[in-house]
Amino acid sequence: MNHRILVVDDDVSVRDLFQTAFTDAGYEVVLAEGGEEALDILRKQDIQVIFLDLKLFGMNGIELCRQIRTFKPVSLIYAMTGWSALYEIEECREAGFDDFFTKPISLEIIFKAVGDAFEKLNRWRGGKPLPL
Repeated sequence: MNHRILVVDDDVSVRDLFQTAFTDAGYEVVLAEGGEEALDILRKQDIQVIFLDLKLFGMNGIELCRQIRTFKPVSLIYAMTGWSALYEIEECREAGFDDFFTKPISLEIIFKAVGDAFEKLNRWRGGKPLPL
């Protein structure tokens, strides 16, 4: 079973950290630097677990989440930010985020969130494997 994760962050060091950590753990990682690139990827690939930085150049993570929800309503979308004072939890929930993480993020917490996400997606599909 192939487990893909999309990480959207304009900070290359964050993308590299997620790429290395998740790839080493056996996940397939797809990276995007901004909102438009992420939307293009999501329209072409079946990716259901998504991490979005809230403070992106151009389209911010709140707007990106809203757009993703219009065509991927079952996806599990996680907010990441180093600017927690700028974004309230309520606004993130209203936009459709499933959880909220403040940077620096503990890899242990992220791995738990990803494991729970894929378990939930599998349960929602009645135990059927996720599509590739």
